Amino acid sequence: MKLLLNCITLLVWLCSIGVTAQPKPLPDSIRVELPDQQSIITFELRQYTVNKSVIKDFPSQLNDLLDHVENSLPEAGRDLPKRISFVYATDGDDDERHTLTITDVTIPETKAIISQHVMVELLPPGWEINIKMKEAEIHVYAPGLAQLKELTKINLEPVLQKLDAHPEMQRQKRFGDISRIVVSNGTVVIDKVTHRLPYDMLGLHAGAGIGLLQNKFYPEFNVMTAFYLANRYRKNFQRISAHYELKLFTGKSPEGEYLSWPSSFVSVSYALNFRNDRPRWTGIGAGLLVNNRSDMFTGKTLKLFIESDIGSSKLNIIPELFLTNDFKQTLFGLKLNYKF
Repeated sequence: MKLLLNCITLLVWLCSIGVTAQPKPLPDSIRVELPDQQSIITFELRQYTVNKSVIKDFPSQLNDLLDHVENSLPEAGRDLPKRISFVYATDGDDDERHTLTITDVTIPETKAIISQHVMVELLPPGWEINIKMKEAEIHVYAPGLAQLKELTKINLEPVLQKLDAHPEMQRQKRFGDISRIVVSNGTVVIDKVTHRLPYDMLGLHAGAGIGLLQNKFYPEFNVMTAFYLANRYRKNFQRISAHYELKLFTGKSPEGEYLSWPSSFVSVSYALNFRNDRPRWTGIGAGLLVNNRSDMFTGKTLKLFIESDIGSSKLNIIPELFLTNDFKQTLFGLKLNYKF
């Protein structure tokens, strides 16, 4: 119950962080509120401890950006609300090539956030700036051009000092940091640090396949329970699995009838995902024979195996090494498994 309440509280807080704190794949989010300038700056970073210089350099960066903006706008209507996008990029020759897009706000919008019947944030029509870099994204809101120019003169060192001193910011977490800092008269008056919830998952998968062991083909049915661990970028990158496998060997009885001789294994495996666009797992595992009615295995039997996708998240070729006869004899097998 306590965990559920904590999740609900975190969700409500995330909903209250406004238009400049949009959900991003970048893990660390630092929202800086500046009541004196009526402005909000949100820094989305790949890793705060590595990329925190982005915060320190922001006033100078904004000053250069506003020079480009003013040189690109006519005098008439210069103070009207605008949306600005600035993307840092490089071409094939590593020459700096940046893209600046300025859009007039033809229909002014007032944005409000209400939490528990209380208005916690009200943003009148203003300027919104999105700056995108390789290691960071910056989102800025200010009511006008005059307030944006004031932001070029602020000192964000107190923000860095406060974050550096906070114990939660000293170590990199899988699920990223979310910070909210209010700065007034050059002093941090409110600071709060929490974390994004991890995107871990629990999966249950049934499978079937066909295997080859000592020149004998056999069908197999299996069930896998897997725990998927996500990294800081919300991509599943580790998988810990438990398997139950039923191998159906066949043979003839003394009367010449075909019979099924099942053998079953209980296994565990560990796998890593080496792709970002879709899961592609490669892992290793080990299993123990728990039931045997076939003549393929005798005594205590252990198996070792390798899992590897072959271009499909559902289809795997799995080589297996069996240590049977109380681990004294080795057998090599291969199976093709399909996961439903």
